[in-house]
Amino acid sequence: MEYFYQVNKRDQGGPLAQLIGRSDFTLFPVAGYLVNGRPDSVALLYFLFFYPFAQAHLGANDIIDVENDEVRGLKTIPLLYGTRGTVYWIHFFTLLHLVGAYLFVGVHELIATYGIVIGVLLLLCANVMIMKGRSPSDWLKALPFFHLAMLAYVASMIIDYFI
Repeated sequence: MEYFYQVNKRDQGGPLAQLIGRSDFTLFPVAGYLVNGRPDSVALLYFLFFYPFAQAHLGANDIIDVENDEVRGLKTIPLLYGTRGTVYWIHFFTLLHLVGAYLFVGVHELIATYGIVIGVLLLLCANVMIMKGRSPSDWLKALPFFHLAMLAYVASMIIDYFI
């Protein structure tokens, strides 16, 4: 999928490479879960939780480095839809992620639920920063909030598992 993404984002009229290619970011942890478990609703809920996050994160990464993508001939989200379209992309997939988070907390204990809530709050802060930002340097300040959200998600799930 990563190969598909890297090759096809150079010559596309729509975001097919991004939509298919970013599923690898989501499938790695789901595949690990499936190898050690069995296909069930938890794996599906994880996928529905994390795939929109991966898409929002992709938009946040792409909006920061438009000039480099343009020089390299990559048709990233900002080059396909412009800055405003990319902001909408980030907000849309964040909204889908919130729906996935709401469904996903139902299969977790208290610590992971708190971690997901903290991650969602961090992600909402990032979205506000992106919405208010006017330049790549403004949007770059939001990116660590995506990473902290992922850290909150993962750390709380791991702690919850062992407690």
